[in-house]
Amino acid sequence: MDRKEFLDILSIMNHMAHADGQMHPAEKKVLIAVFKAAKVTPEEQKLIQGRSSLEEMIREIKTDDAKTGLVDMMALVAGADGVFEEEEKLLIKKVMKRVGITPEEHTYFQDENNLDIALVRSNAKKILQSITSNS
Repeated sequence: MDRKEFLDILSIMNHMAHADGQMHPAEKKVLIAVFKAAKVTPEEQKLIQGRSSLEEMIREIKTDDAKTGLVDMMALVAGADGVFEEEEKLLIKKVMKRVGITPEEHTYFQDENNLDIALVRSNAKKILQSITSNS
């Protein structure tokens, strides 16, 4: 995936972190870790924060790696606080549908479309390494 696609993923992650109306400190910690690992510049941070159209951001996600990485990262943010909020569930399902990934075919959503938070948390380092190495 190219850097633009990666920044779109970060924009969607940022959107996800605010999905329930507030950003939990654990979600913020995940975002900071990703931004640091990916060496996001201040200019890129402004670009990410300035994006507001979720539909536009989703349309920019084109490669299979980016689609999978997006869902993984959203799962990581959603599970960061240990609670899979209804707003987060709705947003992830919407994004997954738009990028053509069904919950049944994704590792973290096997049980009746619910997020396996324990599995996501145990794979956090792997998810971060995967997404940042592809950017």
